[in-house]
Amino acid sequence: MGLMASVRKLGGDRVKLLLLGNKAGAGHAHEDKGSFVLEFAGETFAMDPGICDYANALVHALKSCERHNMLVPSGLPEQARPANPIPRDVKPAGQGDERSFQARMDLAAGWEPYYKTWARSWESPAPDRLTIRDEYELLRGNAVEFYWQTQQTVAVQGCTVILTGRRGVVEIEFPADGTIRVEELPLAGDHPQRRIAFRREGTRGSIVVQVRLRIGVSIF
Repeated sequence: MGLMASVRKLGGDRVKLLLLGNKAGAGHAHEDKGSFVLEFAGETFAMDPGICDYANALVHALKSCERHNMLVPSGLPEQARPANPIPRDVKPAGQGDERSFQARMDLAAGWEPYYKTWARSWESPAPDRLTIRDEYELLRGNAVEFYWQTQQTVAVQGCTVILTGRRGVVEIEFPADGTIRVEELPLAGDHPQRRIAFRREGTRGSIVVQVRLRIGVSIF
């Protein structure tokens, strides 16, 4: 399936990071290759929306790349999306132990009309720190949007987004050369999905997102 996971401890709490890959030709799949899930202190801070009853009109939206933690081309007359099924394996390569974790995925497969290149890496030298790096070049579109999905409380302070759970806080620092917006999207349950979108204009570059995790209340 192309899945990779890291489970480590931060103090007495677990930090779990799940990376989503692809087996060549897998059908009935979501547009989530290269997405990730982050759990900390018993809560989910970077979520996957899952799926709902197939009779619900949301079923198609929840499968889309816009509902996952993805980098999506923008500035097009149509919504950019990958092929389904993706014809090649898209699987992470990496290593980790009880303290550190690192992985990388080449993600352009299936996005051939839109990406010339796209690679994503995760570097976590300790459980409380994570760097996500996207390196890309577009074939179509004039911007990209980095999506982080959550159901936690969201606050924005400049280039930093703060997610506050019951016991844990996750602070996401985006680069200064883009814009941030927060949108509420419907789910089948009572609580909305909050999408943090970092938008950067241009057809090529590198986006480095710094993530910090800690127990306690936000300092902002």
